[in-house]
Parts: sequence; structure tokens; C-alpha cells
Amino acid sequence: MKKVITFICSIIICFGFLFIYQSHYEGLISKKYYNKFGENLTEHKFKSPILQSMGARQHDNLLMFGSSELEHTIGYYTQPIKFFNGKKDGFQINLIGRAGYKSLVHAADFGALGNELKGQKVVFVLSPQWFVKKGIDENTFEANSSELQVYGFLFNKNISLTTKQDFSKRIVLISGKKVNKHFALMREYCSLYSNKDLLSTSKRYLMTPYYWLRYELLVLKDEINSNKYLKSDPKLVNGLEPPHTITNWNTELEKASKIAKSRSTNNKFGIDNRVYDHSFKKNPETTKISTNNTLCISSPEYEDFKLLLDVCKEEGIKPLFLNIPVNGKWYDYVGYNKNDRLAYYKKINNMVSSYGFEVADFSKYENENYFLMDSAHIGWKGWVYVNEAIDKYYNKDKN
Repeated sequence: MKKVITFICSIIICFGFLFIYQSHYEGLISKKYYNKFGENLTEHKFKSPILQSMGARQHDNLLMFGSSELEHTIGYYTQPIKFFNGKKDGFQINLIGRAGYKSLVHAADFGALGNELKGQKVVFVLSPQWFVKKGIDENTFEANSSELQVYGFLFNKNISLTTKQDFSKRIVLISGKKVNKHFALMREYCSLYSNKDLLSTSKRYLMTPYYWLRYELLVLKDEINSNKYLKSDPKLVNGLEPPHTITNWNTELEKASKIAKSRSTNNKFGIDNRVYDHSFKKNPETTKISTNNTLCISSPEYEDFKLLLDVCKEEGIKPLFLNIPVNGKWYDYVGYNKNDRLAYYKKINNMVSSYGFEVADFSKYENENYFLMDSAHIGWKGWVYVNEAIDKYYNKDKN
């Protein structure tokens, strides 16, 4: 009996030290965190719940989730961080996402952030290129998500059991033979979650203390590494151009159009000269549409997007979804069916609206020069339209 009591006491003491260390490092990170970190576009930030949480806790941060468009146009003066960040009475755009980030990756991230986003406005950029026949694969998910984020999702008390089971099924479904051993361990827990039979449920309850301890240790590891990262991170505020001064939106569109016109002179699609020469003109294969890489109304991505919507609803997040079009002129040129594109835009709008969330539909601009800078990524004028929508959304109900 004494041995049992000693063992229980040892466990309690260990957990006590674990939470003390977590609180200690969280305090250190809070002191080191600076607002301009919102412009950091690195894997460490994207896979770190504590660093994203720090951004969410700032009074003037607007978290913006997306994928490759956040990287491709980082040098454009119309990019959101050039329009809003650093202004008096403005707000800080906090970018989260890179190439490969899709709905399932963001769903895991939203789940891991727990109550941090409750009641908060966030912006979400949707890319048509996500919604392809195969959907996300194992390698893409593993490269862009983390074991910590998946556990964070599953241990989030605000997310329903049904949503956790749907999420777990997707994780198990995209599992492959060659997988990181830590991801394999995490997928075993997802497998127990995804099955509703009595045996799996019993095993899940029995194994939960182990996985919960593993999760808490990963939280501490994230905090230790994030503290080191912030300590060695060069402040982004040094050497940055002063923030752009907005006059009015029509003037901004005219200015963006003038710049874009001078940088898109070698093609009829409104594509950036350098991008066209490098990725389109020299590579004839880009003019062909693969059956695996075209918009697909039955793509698994729609179920992943529904998961994301479910998480937003259950966590009390207030998202603005940006329905970004493809380059209609280019897609027509390579022979893609316009009706499929229109069906995609409509389906996205209907899904978002059915949850009562806001959607900014830019599909009417798919044939407008310079809305995109290539076949898919937001360009000079596109960012101006997006910035206007963000500005209205952020300031809505503030007065």
C-alpha cells in the first residue's frame, strides 16, 4: 500500500514540476515576444502553438491563415503586412501558412490553439488548387503539421467527439508506410479515436493518460525551443520599409494597376513577366491540365474544409473566408471547363454561408488582369481588393 501511495505521490510531483516549468517558459516567451513577429514566415512559428498564441493575445493582431500566396508576394507593396502593420491606430497582420498548407493542416492548428481564438476575428485565404482529386497526402501533412498540434486538437475540450472522430479518420486515411515514428505513434491514437466500437473506445480511455502526458511534454518542449528561438531571432523591425499610407481604395487600385502593367508585358494573361518566363513559357507541360491537379467537386478537400468550419463553430472563432479565383484567362487558354470553376466558387460560398460565417467572394475577378500574379497567387490588384475586405472586416462593429 505504501508503494502505491509513494508512486501516486511521485506522479503528482512530476506533473507539478511539469506545469511549473510550462508556466515559467510561457512567462519568458511573453516578455520576449514582439508585435512584428507576426511577419515571421518560418516553420517554427507555424508549428508552434505557443508562438501563435502569443500573437492571438495581442490586442491589435489579426491572424491571417493561408498558404503559398503569403510567401510568393512578400515583396509586393500591396501585401497586407505593408498596408496595415506598424500604423498608428492600425493593426498587425500575423501571417500563418506556406506552400502545402491546406484545410486539414489548418484544422489541426486551430484545434491546438484551443481557447486562444475564441471570440476572435481571423482571416482565412482559400486556394482553389487545394481542391484536387487526391486531396492532401501524408507527406504534405507531415511536413506542415506536428504531433503536438494533432494532440492539441484531440485534447481540446471545446471540440466535440464527433469532430475529433472525423478528424482522426482523415489522419488515419492519409497514413502511409513510410512515416515518422512519432507520427506513427500519434496515428495509433487517432486510430483509436476513429473507431467507435467498444474495444477501441476502451483502449482509448486506457491510453489517454499516456498520450496526455506525451502531449504536455511536447508543450513544454515547444515552449523551451520557442524561448530559444525568440532569443536568437533578429528583430524584424530593423531595416523594414515604413508602412504604406492608404489614401483611398480606388487610388490604390490605380497605383497597383500601373505598377502591374509595367511588370506584365510579355503575355496576355496578366502574369508577372519573371513568373511567365520561368514557369510557363519555358515549361510547356504547365499548359496541360493533369486530371489529378484540376478542381474537383468531389475532392476530399471539401470534407477537410468542413472539418475546419466545424472547429471554427465549436471554438467560437469569427473567420472571414476569402474565396480567391483562378486566372480565368489562363485556365481558358489551357482548356479548363469554366462551369467547373463556377461550381467550385458557388460550393465554397454555400459551405461558408451555411455556418453563418463571412465570405468575401472574389470570383468575379477571375478574368481581371493583375488580380493574380500568375495562374493562382494573389497579385498587385488582388491584394488591394483583399486589403479593403480585411479592413472593413476588422473594423466592423468596433465603433
